Amino acid sequence: MIKRAFLLPSLLLVMILMSSDFNTAKAADKKGVILSTVDLKQDQAYEILGLVYYRSSELNPKKIHEELRKQAEDMGADYVIGITYYNNAGYLYGSGTAVKLIKKKKDE
Repeated sequence: MIKRAFLLPSLLLVMILMSSDFNTAKAADKKGVILSTVDLKQDQAYEILGLVYYRSSELNPKKIHEELRKQAEDMGADYVIGITYYNNAGYLYGSGTAVKLIKKKKDE
């Protein structure tokens, strides 16, 4: 019975997060750090800058997004990839990997 109590909120959280714009192809024209639940395309080389992480007592994914972006910007990142979310004991957690694109030289 306890598992059922956590199943519905978890499913609702996943639905909310999946409805957000995390498609890097669509978000490529936006300025600032782009958040993505997936990796970048294989032909996009990048340097891993570090892990970004935030815990919020507000069950609001927008707060997590703001904080992940802020941390990634401070590192000089272009993207946060592989973002994962979960909630536990009244907190919403989010984490991902901050990366910076490596510009290709013209002769490549």
